[in-house]
Amino acid sequence: MSVKVIAFGEALIDMLAKPAQSGPASFVAHPGGAPANVAVGVAKLGGNASFLGQVGQDMFGDTLVQTMQQFGVDTSQFLQTAEAMTALAFVSLDADGERSFAFYRDGSADLLYRAEQCPETFLQGAVFHSCSNTLTEAAIRAQHLALMARARAGGSIVSFDVNYRHNLWAEGADAREPIWQAMLASDLVKISREELEALYGKDPSLVGKLLEAGVELLLITDGGEPLEAHWSGGSLRLVPPVTKVLDSTAAGDSFVSGLLYQLSVQSVSHGAFGAWVRDEAKLTAALEFASRCGALTVSRYGAFEALPMGSELGL
Repeated sequence: MSVKVIAFGEALIDMLAKPAQSGPASFVAHPGGAPANVAVGVAKLGGNASFLGQVGQDMFGDTLVQTMQQFGVDTSQFLQTAEAMTALAFVSLDADGERSFAFYRDGSADLLYRAEQCPETFLQGAVFHSCSNTLTEAAIRAQHLALMARARAGGSIVSFDVNYRHNLWAEGADAREPIWQAMLASDLVKISREELEALYGKDPSLVGKLLEAGVELLLITDGGEPLEAHWSGGSLRLVPPVTKVLDSTAAGDSFVSGLLYQLSVQSVSHGAFGAWVRDEAKLTAALEFASRCGALTVSRYGAFEALPMGSELGL
């Protein structure tokens, strides 16, 4: 039986700018949010996915819950509250498909989630995934780290995608230490080369520090450049597929969903994860699959809509 992938954190609406020759800009609403993208990505591949988090009791929250259900995500722990509204992100694309963001997230519903809202046994024996967008404020940061600790104590593989968005952090806030804490609490860490250098510079000792602290697999992505995978005692480089980039939205999330899908369907447990990583043939095959997921996603527009179906990858 496949292992459940549980994605925790933000689910929001991406208001994607439509190119306009003249006149005011127009925006199209797309359900999204990095952890939500991962849950939908796993489900669209045919995997066992669940979302853990909270949105508002508003039209955007309704859309997110209903859309994720339609894609096959377990939303039994996807809550709605009347205390706050669903977050929004306004997204514009440049000529190369790269994004810029303006977030409307102050006091939004996802930031009010509390660890005690999660049933005690829910995080046991799963793959628990999250990103840094639920580290940006002290209250939600404490809940996030508590859930990571519960997941690890419950025998789950803990996955963390840095997914650093500097404009989500208060001016002058130091994102480096909270993100470092989350990486140290994880078995699997994904970070882009750009994020790595923005946060920690070009410190050559960082990889070793994370592996020595217990991270089983560290992945450093670099757009179309080779991916680096590091583990205790080894490393590899993998060239991603060449593709025309129309929209980089959800590219990293699609890559993560492909990798976590492979862990899920291979029923890799927390105790077996280290050995799985050191089996270079299995790891390479999973990373190649994940890279194909990411390449398909950047070749089309949107978030949930752009994530590949299993049939597109021969599943």
